[in-house]
Amino acid sequence: MSDFIQSQVVIKKAMLTMNEKTPIVASQVAGDFTLPKDINQKCVFIAGGIGITPYRSMLKYLIDTKQKRSIILFYSNKSADEIMYNDVFDQVEKDLGIPTIYILTDKKLLPSPAGRQGETRRIDAAMIQQHVPDYKERIFYLSGSNAMVAGSKKILKSLGIADNQIKVDFFPGLA
Repeated sequence: MSDFIQSQVVIKKAMLTMNEKTPIVASQVAGDFTLPKDINQKCVFIAGGIGITPYRSMLKYLIDTKQKRSIILFYSNKSADEIMYNDVFDQVEKDLGIPTIYILTDKKLLPSPAGRQGETRRIDAAMIQQHVPDYKERIFYLSGSNAMVAGSKKILKSLGIADNQIKVDFFPGLA
């Protein structure tokens, strides 16, 4: 088991023992899974399950600062009832024109949420090309399970996307 995954297991175990009296210490946002400094840089966010969490924060920041950016969000879940943060995604589309493509992968639990743009298959190269015609100009952010991130990265590489255009974050055991 890698040190990173082992540390994640330790963190999750500690979180399971927490209650309302457990003190929590937070620090500033850090790392490289943040919005690009260049507001003109086009982006694609690909989220699987709980991997949506960092994007919710980024998009809420854009809403709060009224900052328009060229971003397309792909949000994949097994079923519609697993979708979170609809209010933020509806608002960011209405206020800033940032669309969310909802993806549902469990054929037994279809259709996608009423009135929402959606797909009913796993993310593939054709889906990216269909929804993001200028994909070669964008930075891709991938967040979700290890398998989802690895699979998405493989798809992007098949489309000719360079490593420096792909940023990853994953949630082992949670996504």
